Amino acid sequence: MLVSAGSKVFHGRTEYAKWPLNPPGIHVQDVAFNSVYTNQPDEAVVVGTYLMDAPCVEGTLNQRTTVNLRRDGDDWKVTIAHFSSEWPRDKKGATKVVDGRVAPKRLQLSTEDGLAFVSPEDIVYAESAGKRCVIHLLDRTVTVNLLLHELCAKLPDQFVRTNRFYVVNVRYVQGVGRDGVLFVTGERVSIPERRVKEIQLQIASAVSHNFN
Repeated sequence: MLVSAGSKVFHGRTEYAKWPLNPPGIHVQDVAFNSVYTNQPDEAVVVGTYLMDAPCVEGTLNQRTTVNLRRDGDDWKVTIAHFSSEWPRDKKGATKVVDGRVAPKRLQLSTEDGLAFVSPEDIVYAESAGKRCVIHLLDRTVTVNLLLHELCAKLPDQFVRTNRFYVVNVRYVQGVGRDGVLFVTGERVSIPERRVKEIQLQIASAVSHNFN
């Protein structure tokens, strides 16, 4: 069992209990851990969610853990662990929630020819093109008058910014590796080799959060 506190990682309850800064009064409920598919036999990605009550937070915190593990002989060792706190989507000011999911909205985007109306659900990925963005949809491409970070601010959390040039919709991601991000459409975009593991975790977490 993996137990976390802040940025520190512990292997098992006993190790955690020995930590001198272990804050008392932490209570965890509704714990669920699931493995995410990877085509590497010596690697594993595990995503967990739980509700946590602790002296350091106000009320009950919805927390998510995404862990990348690598086999070392007969043991599995954590290589990267990411912990994030998530608040209910239907809090005041948030996007409208329908049947427990965020309702998709069509984006009204400026182009050289006028306006384009785009559903985020139909975007496979988008790429930076100078002071504009090229949006790759399932059936066409659209060039809009936005910087990539401006477009990202309009997109729901099923989109992951992989580097300064691309943002991808995890709904259509088929695989992530040193060759880049592969989409179900057969298209592929490159990612920095040094960030492959980090991007794998970000995409796995987004997939688990939105589609599991």
